[in-house]
Amino acid sequence: MYLYGASGHAKVIIDILNSSKVKIDALFDDDLSIRELMNIPVKHDWDNESPVIISIGNNFSRKQIAEKLHCKYGTAIHPSSVISPFASIGEGSVVMQGTIIQSSARIGKHCIINTGASIDHECEINDFAHISPKATLCGNVTVGEGAWIGAAAVVVPGVKIGKWSIVGAGSVVVSDIPDGVIAYGNPCKVKSVHNVINPKRIAIYGAGGLGKEVAGGIQRINRAGIDSWELVGFYDDAKPIGFKVSHLGEVLGGMDELNAMKEPLALAIAVGTPSSRKMIYDRIINPNISFPNLISPSFRVLDPKTFKIGKGNIIQDNCSATCDVEIGSYNVLNGSNVMGHDVKVGDFNVMMPGVRMSGEAQVGNCNLFGADSVVLQRIKIGDNVTLGAGSVLMTKPKDGFTYIGVPAKKFDFE
Repeated sequence: MYLYGASGHAKVIIDILNSSKVKIDALFDDDLSIRELMNIPVKHDWDNESPVIISIGNNFSRKQIAEKLHCKYGTAIHPSSVISPFASIGEGSVVMQGTIIQSSARIGKHCIINTGASIDHECEINDFAHISPKATLCGNVTVGEGAWIGAAAVVVPGVKIGKWSIVGAGSVVVSDIPDGVIAYGNPCKVKSVHNVINPKRIAIYGAGGLGKEVAGGIQRINRAGIDSWELVGFYDDAKPIGFKVSHLGEVLGGMDELNAMKEPLALAIAVGTPSSRKMIYDRIINPNISFPNLISPSFRVLDPKTFKIGKGNIIQDNCSATCDVEIGSYNVLNGSNVMGHDVKVGDFNVMMPGVRMSGEAQVGNCNLFGADSVVLQRIKIGDNVTLGAGSVLMTKPKDGFTYIGVPAKKFDFE
C-alpha cells in the first residue's frame, strides 16, 4: 500500500494498516523537506504506484488529488470497527478505531469515518465526506459530497446535509442543511457560506522553479482549509503551450493569452527577479485578472492588529513578523524571513530564504535580498538595490547598486 500525503492524518492511517498487517511501501508528499514519516520513506515523484490511499484530512484537497491521480485505490479499516456485512465502503476510504457502521449504510469514495463515529442503518455518506470523532448519524441520514460533520455532532433520522457544508462540533442537526454552508449549534443553524463549493480559479505566471513552489504553496493552503483554490495552469512567454510543469499543470499561453481571458482569474506572479515581476504586472491589462495574497499557514504574526498587507504577495513557509509591520504589494518572501518591529516594505521586493529585517528597517520597491542576508535596525533602503547572500547591511545604500559582504559594501561589476 502507498499513502499520498505525509501528515498527521497519515500517521493514523499507518496505525490502521499496521493493525491490519498491511505493508506500507512508501508515502508521497509535495513537501520536499519531508523525507520520512514514522520510519517510512517519503518520496516526491509520483509514478502511478498503487494501491494508494490519499492520506490528507482536507476534503477538497482529497478530491483535487483524486482527480489527478490515475491509479487503483485501497481502503484502511481498523480491526476494532464494527461494520455490518450489508454495509458498503468505497475505494480510498478510511474507517478508524471504534467506529460502528450499521446495515445498508453506504460509504462513498475517499471518505473519512473518524474515531468512534456511529453511522446508523441506511445512511448515505457521499464521496470525500468526513465524519469526525464521536459524531452520531441516526438512520437514513444523507451526507453530501465533501461535507464535514464535526466531532460529537448528532444528526437526527432522515436529515440531509448538503454538499461541501460544515457542521460544527457538538451540534445537534434536526433539519436539512443546504449546500455549501457552515452551520452549528443546538439546534444547528446556518451561520455563513462556505466557498469551497465553488473553488476560485487561479493561475501562476512563471513556469520555473518558483512557479512550482508557489503551486505547492497553493496546495498547502487548500489542505489547511484557509482558502479554496483550483489551479488551472501556468502562463509563461518562454514556454510553449502545453508544456508540462511537473505534475502540477500545463502552460496555457503567454501574456497575449492571459490578457485575452474573458473569465475572472486570480494570478500569482512567480518570477524571482524584482524588475521582471514589475514588468509582467505592468503588461497585464485584463480587468478580469486579480492578485490575491498567497500566505503559507505557517506564517506567524506576533501582533495581528497592527499588521498591514497589500495584495499579490507570496509568503512561503516559516516567515514571521512581529509588531507594526507593513508589507506592500507583489512581494515574495521565500521562506524563513523575519521582520522585526515597525518594519515597512514597499512593492515588488523579493526576499530569498533566511532574510532578516531588524526593527524599523524601511524598504522601497524592486529590491532583491539574497539568502541569509541581514538588514540592521533603522536602515532605509530605496529602490532597485541588491543585497548579496549572507551580507549584512549596516548603512543606507544608494539606489540601483549591489552590496556584498560583512559589512555590506557597494560592489562594482567590471
